[in-house]
Amino acid sequence: MEDFPLPQHEVQPATPAPRRKKQDNGSKKNAQQRKQVFSFLVIVFGLMALLSMVSYSSGDEANGDVRFSDLYKVFTNDQFIQQKSELTTNWLGLFGAILSNFLINSTVGLFAFVIPIVVLMWGWTMLRSGNIRRLVYFTNYAIILALLGSAFFGLLRKTGLSEVISTEWHGSVGAFFATILQQSIGLAGGMIVTLSLGIVAITLAIDLDLHKTSERIKDFIIAIGEFFGAKMEEWKEQQEIRAQQKEEEKNREAAEIKVKRMDTEIFLPEEKPEPRVVQPKKEIVRPQPVVNRDQSKEVSAFDLLDTPLEIKEGVKEKEAELEEREVDDEEIDYVFPSVELLDPKKYEEKISDEELKANAALLQAKLADFDVEIANVSVTPGPVVTLYELVPATGVKVSKITSLANDLALAMQARGIRIEAPIPGKGTVGVEIPNNKPQIVTIRSILNSEKFRDSKAALPLAMGKTITGEIFIDDLAKMPHVLIAGATGMGKSVGINTIIASLLYRLHPSELKFILVDPKKIELNLYEKMKNHYLAVSPDMDEKIITQPQNAVLVLKSCVIEMEKRYDLLASAGVRHVTDYNVRFKEGKLKVKDTETLKHRYLPYIVVIVDELADLMMTTAKEVEESIARIAQLARAVGIHLVLATQRPSVDVITGVIKANFPSRIAYAVSSKIDSRTILDGSGAEQLIGRG
Repeated sequence: MEDFPLPQHEVQPATPAPRRKKQDNGSKKNAQQRKQVFSFLVIVFGLMALLSMVSYSSGDEANGDVRFSDLYKVFTNDQFIQQKSELTTNWLGLFGAILSNFLINSTVGLFAFVIPIVVLMWGWTMLRSGNIRRLVYFTNYAIILALLGSAFFGLLRKTGLSEVISTEWHGSVGAFFATILQQSIGLAGGMIVTLSLGIVAITLAIDLDLHKTSERIKDFIIAIGEFFGAKMEEWKEQQEIRAQQKEEEKNREAAEIKVKRMDTEIFLPEEKPEPRVVQPKKEIVRPQPVVNRDQSKEVSAFDLLDTPLEIKEGVKEKEAELEEREVDDEEIDYVFPSVELLDPKKYEEKISDEELKANAALLQAKLADFDVEIANVSVTPGPVVTLYELVPATGVKVSKITSLANDLALAMQARGIRIEAPIPGKGTVGVEIPNNKPQIVTIRSILNSEKFRDSKAALPLAMGKTITGEIFIDDLAKMPHVLIAGATGMGKSVGINTIIASLLYRLHPSELKFILVDPKKIELNLYEKMKNHYLAVSPDMDEKIITQPQNAVLVLKSCVIEMEKRYDLLASAGVRHVTDYNVRFKEGKLKVKDTETLKHRYLPYIVVIVDELADLMMTTAKEVEESIARIAQLARAVGIHLVLATQRPSVDVITGVIKANFPSRIAYAVSSKIDSRTILDGSGAEQLIGRG
């Protein structure tokens, strides 16, 4: 039998098939990766939308005029966008405020929470390749219920409940459908239709039996009625028992005549005696209306103060006469001013121990009313404010005490109180209460003190006294620049004059020069008499105290030039600071090289004081800001220091560039927390009582 060979095309292997299969697997893998990445991005967006809505605040609605396309201006230091961003409280910043404002006010109101929840469910289902069919079913019913709910609350708001139901409940979509339903079938008809459709949608969504559901609702309502009926009977019985106890206590107190409330004694008037009251044997006292209440003269019940009370003595500073110093560096006829030129310290009545004890008892009694137990109380009286240090009992939260600030201020009849919880370095809570009769802290008492005389500061500033009465001295050379801000009439001008006086009483004209910028023309004009001693005056200007904005720009630019020249002198001398340079200059160790054209000279400190920064920023903002920023960044080592003051603490005056280069800031009393944050990057200045 003869064998026949098979055709060649039948025995050839099909080589393209495995390659095509491999390509299909690769494309499927890429598609799966793209799907996972897209699902993850959907989850991230849903989570951000949910967080923005949870942290939604009606105060952020002012950001509604900012578009998403304007957010890039944050990186360009746009003043409008920066101001909006600083006022935003949303967790996601300006983006979250815009997004939540759109979802809540421009869609279905608070029912818009359905949107991020649905988005999260879609992202999670796609990521896990779950059942899309059930998700579509849920999404449809969720959207329908959100529309019906927003329409119902839109109709409810039109019934006259606009004070209770705000626009956030229904949004623009709910208001639109409510208007259509009102015009077509009326308010009552619209509410019936929306409720009916909502019940039908819920029934279909969770597959309920309406008959069984109505029976369950009926039984539930009956059970609730029985429960609250029993509770009401118990409450009535307790009220009757309390009324009887109060009546017995009232009769007992009337027999004793004196009613003790919050550590003070109130005598019952003779004209309106309570029934079954024993006639009083003592003289009846009628409280007279007073403007400034002095609690030290009132009768106090100290038995309320069960906790230990410690009254600390304020710090008593030693007085010392300022010594005149001879400085021969500048040949001028100059004598240091005497402290006799300043007003002497007036005698003022100090707060008595009785008043301190009464206030401590009153403070403890008020805290006890709110179930806050105090284990120990210590009092530190100051010239203006008294500090009460409280040691809470075990288990008392500090946050509970801080939340009672307004209630304590009402009980203490104080202009306002400040709670520091806890005091750094101590296990106590500080309650600062203004004194009824504050003492005036005179600058003479500070300049005439031993602490000021013996201070090692290069540029000592007499800042005032602390709560404990201790004199506080700071060094402008270490600060090295100061930003002062506060509301009108709160003491900024007094603070600036104190800074100038502190330096005048300590430094010779050869050691210090002032550049005074006073756009208001009336605050610093008294110092023009110092033109031959302390003022740094330009021969090209017709004014000694700078009042014109154009001249202020030129003076600040001149300071920049002087700063650069001083750096050249320091580099030539091989030192890093102006104090080291002046020491070497006095010792005659500075020699100019043949290749240098510099002329070594004694370098006095230069203090630039601008009384009202806002006036300069309104006219020549760019030039002023550039010069101030450059001086603040570099001038510390060469002895040039800035003191800027303004009564308008807004972001267009105290810009981010200026604030970033002024680590030392002094805030006087302001009207709002926003102004305090602008100055200090935190709240607190709005709680000050004014007058420095």
